[in-house]
Amino acid sequence: MKFSIVGTIDKQKVVDYILKLPERKRYFVNITLKREKRSVDQNSLYWLWIACIMVETGNDKEFLHEFFKGKFLGYYERIVFGEVVKTTKSTTTLDTKQFTNYLEDIRVFAAAELGIVLPDPEDRYWQDFYDKYKLFLN
Repeated sequence: MKFSIVGTIDKQKVVDYILKLPERKRYFVNITLKREKRSVDQNSLYWLWIACIMVETGNDKEFLHEFFKGKFLGYYERIVFGEVVKTTKSTTTLDTKQFTNYLEDIRVFAAAELGIVLPDPEDRYWQDFYDKYKLFLN
């Protein structure tokens, strides 16, 4: 049985359900904090940063996307027709916290390895940065 718990009434429903379970049987209960998938704002920021890195380094944005996924999210392998196929993990499955960590990894890498400062929308020079790289988003 799965429950979505938002408030006190939902918690009580879970307790009531557990109290009605038959005795002398084993049960496993797992409570997981629900996190939202990455946000549209995070995704937009990500692609703007990729556009900046593309312009500043001359690398293709799709290759940069694959590079960062492999570097910071890793790879998985599958056997297809007897051959190993190595693929990067997807960013679409990340929740907002995981995507925040992914963005921070890219920000640190860009600063340390490329000398590129990637601001976020709260930074002082955000508008100038946005105006400079927004043309490269498509």
